[in-house]
Amino acid sequence: MQNARLLTTKRLEHNIMKRTIIAIISLVYAISCTAQFDKYFSNQTLRVDYYRDGCKGKETIRFKNFIAKPGEWAGSTTHLIDPFNYGAHRVMVVDATTKTPLYSRTYNSLYHEYIATEKGEKKVKKFEETVLIPYPKQAVDIQIQSRDKDWAFTTLETFHFDPSSTKVEKVNNQVEVRKLHHSGNPHNKVDIAIVADGYSINDTAKMRKDFATFVSGIVKYKPFSQHKEDINVWGVAAISEDSGITNPLKKKYLKTAVGSTFNSFEIDRYIMTFEIHTMHDVLQHCPYDHIIVMSNTDTYGGGAIYNFYADVTTGDQAMFTVTHELGHLFGGLADEYVDPGVTYNDIHDLTREPLEPNITTLVNFDEKWKHLVEEGVPVPTPIKKEYLKKVGAFEGGGYQAKGIYRPMVRCMMNTGGNFCPVCVEALEKMFKIYTE
Repeated sequence: MQNARLLTTKRLEHNIMKRTIIAIISLVYAISCTAQFDKYFSNQTLRVDYYRDGCKGKETIRFKNFIAKPGEWAGSTTHLIDPFNYGAHRVMVVDATTKTPLYSRTYNSLYHEYIATEKGEKKVKKFEETVLIPYPKQAVDIQIQSRDKDWAFTTLETFHFDPSSTKVEKVNNQVEVRKLHHSGNPHNKVDIAIVADGYSINDTAKMRKDFATFVSGIVKYKPFSQHKEDINVWGVAAISEDSGITNPLKKKYLKTAVGSTFNSFEIDRYIMTFEIHTMHDVLQHCPYDHIIVMSNTDTYGGGAIYNFYADVTTGDQAMFTVTHELGHLFGGLADEYVDPGVTYNDIHDLTREPLEPNITTLVNFDEKWKHLVEEGVPVPTPIKKEYLKKVGAFEGGGYQAKGIYRPMVRCMMNTGGNFCPVCVEALEKMFKIYTE
C-alpha cells in the first residue's frame, strides 16, 4: 500500500511537472510571437477594399482603397500565419524588401460560389471584397491569392502599402455598437459582430430582442457553449430606411443598411448581401473577427461563407440557423446534406480530399477523421441502426449524393442536433488560433 501511494504521488508530480513545462513553453511561444507582431505591426487595423471580377477560369483583382479602422486590432497577435488554409483564397502580407511572410488568412468568397453556378460558367460578374490585416509599421506587399488547378496558391494581384506614403482613407459613420456578450481583450477572444439589417426606426425594440436571440444561439451548442468566456459578441445597431429585406421572387425591393436579399444565386432561401464594402463601412467602429448579418424577416433563410460573413433571418429557427451558419463562417465546415434545390454544379473534385474538415472523398481518409472511427465500423458506412450514433463515413454531403462522405447520420451541419465529434474537433482547433 505504501508503494502504491508513493507511485501515485510520483505520477501526480510527473503530471504537474509536465503541465508546468507545457505552460512555460506556451508562454515563451506567445511572448515570442507577440514580439514578432510588435516588430512589424501596430495595434490597429488596415482595411483593404477591392473587386474580384470573373467567371469560371477567369479571375482578376482590382484595387479600390485602403481604409484606417479606428480602435485596436481585434485579431490574434500570436497566430499570424493561417495554419489551416481551408479557403479558396488567401491574403498574404509579406515584407516589401525581404518578402518574408508576416501575416496570412484564407477565406472563401461570393465569387467562389458563383463559378459553381450555371451563369458562373461563362458570364463575368463583379464582386466586392474586403480583407482586414494588422496595421503595418513598414512597407509591405499585400498579395491577394487564389488556388490554381493544382490547388496551390497563386498571387493574382499585389497591393503595395507603405505607412509613410500610401494614401489611407477614413470612413465617417456613427452606427451604435453594443456589447452583447463581453469576455475580455479582443486579441485573445473570438469577436463576432452582429449587424442589424432591415430594421427601421420603428423596429428598435424588436432589434434588441433579436440580438438576444442570436447571442443565445451562438453560445447554446457545444463547443461554443464551453467557450463562452472566449467569445465577445457585438451588436451593430444599424437603422434601415425600410423594414424587412429584399425578396426578388416577390418583387419586393427594399432599402436596407447592408442590402440583404433572398434568392442569392437563384436559391430562394439563400440570403446574402453583395454590398460588402457598405457592410464593412457600417462595422467601422466595431472590433470583429467574424460578421453575422441579422436580417429582419421571419421567413426562414440564411447563408455563410468561411472567413467572409454570414447572413441569418430572425424567424422561429434563428437560434439553430445562426449556429449552423457559424459552423461555416468560423470553422470552415461544409454542409453535410444533399439538396436538389441547390443550383450549384458538382463542386468537389472526387480525385482529391475536399478542403473542408468534415467531408471526405476517402482519397486520403487518414488526413480526415479516421482516428475517430471505432474499430468494427465499416468505411464507407451503411445507414443501419447499429451505426446511427457512430462516427463513420456516410455517403452524401457537400450537396453531392455520390462520392462525398460525411461523419455521422445526424449533425448540426446536416439536419440538426449537436455538432458531431468531427465538427467539434475542427472547431476546437479553430478556437486555439484566436484564444492562445
